[in-house]
Amino acid sequence: MDCDPRVSKPRLPKPYTEEQLLFLRSHISGFETRTRGHVRGDAKKFALDRANEFLVRFGLPQDLQGVEEAEPRFREQIYNWYKNTVGRARRKLEGRTRPKKSSDKASTPNTHNGITWSPNLATPTTVPYTTPSETPSAEASSSSQQIPPAQAAGQLQFSFQSNAVTSTSAIALNVTPTALREAFLTPGLTAPTLSTFIQTYVLSHPSPTPLTTIIQSLFDASCSPSASNTDTIFDILQRFRNACPYFPPTLIHADVSGPLAGPRALQIALRKSTIWSPLSSSSGHASITDEMERIAADRQRRKDHVQWARVHAAALELGMLNNSGYRVPEMGYGVAPSFSEMMARDAVWESDEVEWVAGIIVLRAIIRTGCINRKPEYEQLLGTYERRWKEIKDEARQALVTEVLLGARDDMARLDETRVT
Repeated sequence: MDCDPRVSKPRLPKPYTEEQLLFLRSHISGFETRTRGHVRGDAKKFALDRANEFLVRFGLPQDLQGVEEAEPRFREQIYNWYKNTVGRARRKLEGRTRPKKSSDKASTPNTHNGITWSPNLATPTTVPYTTPSETPSAEASSSSQQIPPAQAAGQLQFSFQSNAVTSTSAIALNVTPTALREAFLTPGLTAPTLSTFIQTYVLSHPSPTPLTTIIQSLFDASCSPSASNTDTIFDILQRFRNACPYFPPTLIHADVSGPLAGPRALQIALRKSTIWSPLSSSSGHASITDEMERIAADRQRRKDHVQWARVHAAALELGMLNNSGYRVPEMGYGVAPSFSEMMARDAVWESDEVEWVAGIIVLRAIIRTGCINRKPEYEQLLGTYERRWKEIKDEARQALVTEVLLGARDDMARLDETRVT
């Protein structure tokens, strides 16, 4: 089998890494199953979805970068590879062959990175589609039974190095929250493609607020090590903002449809994030392990509360929460700046210092997007935060607030420079 150039000849134009090859091969069984189904175009849709997932994980191959309509070409290329690979394997199992071309007779087996593109079928065998509960030994015993070619088509099964088992639920979920998080962190991903991923997930998970998981994935992306600076958080939000105009009218979140559904979902999430509720203290009968877990959970919640404030501030500066961004008079969307101001005004009077940190982060964004006429209000509120700064006990939080306060003072000075004459 390995010497047959018709099977081992790769169908992709350039070398791919071992990880990329194993990813593509692991989905051949899912594609083959759909070719025998009754839904027209289901197999092609499955292949195109895998191509989209490939782009999220690995990006566009180098040979297609800079090429006109590179992404559509790549998707069609992946679909053709799946179709040809399954077709060749099926013909081989059924004992059908095509006449060799002269070029095939003279060619030798070609590999990339030491891995061929063949489905690696040794002999026609009876290997039923496995389930996670089946053991490798049971699979090995069944693979030793020979079957006639006439029965092979109904029992076609591929053997891969990854030995992956595709469950029904995994096939149904074309896009996962983890894939969405990685998509938000991928600079080369186009807005239409990101919008397609979001819509695919929404279609698979219908609800009155289907974008809630999308916003959570956006937040998770902002918490990744590669998004530790403010500029990257801005980039992540900008990608989401650019994807929203591609939302169709059928995408509805909290009774808001189309492109406006994205900002609406973000606004709801930010409103929830401003509410801080500390964990209740443990009882005297709690073990040391339970107490340590409670302390770790409380520490993580404080970090998340501050991170949500950073996302809130970035969204405010990008105009995603005011009339300059998305105007929705019928749902009162224009009150978003007032909502942010109320959060900044109230947080400074709360008892927990983590709320002071979140409040000053949002206040600086308000100052940066504010007008000169309100400078006295900003001065007064900034002075209140400066007094709170002296009461912060946590050194890391105090250092963060110091940096934000100094930046806010510089922003206040720029308000004078931008005075309209």
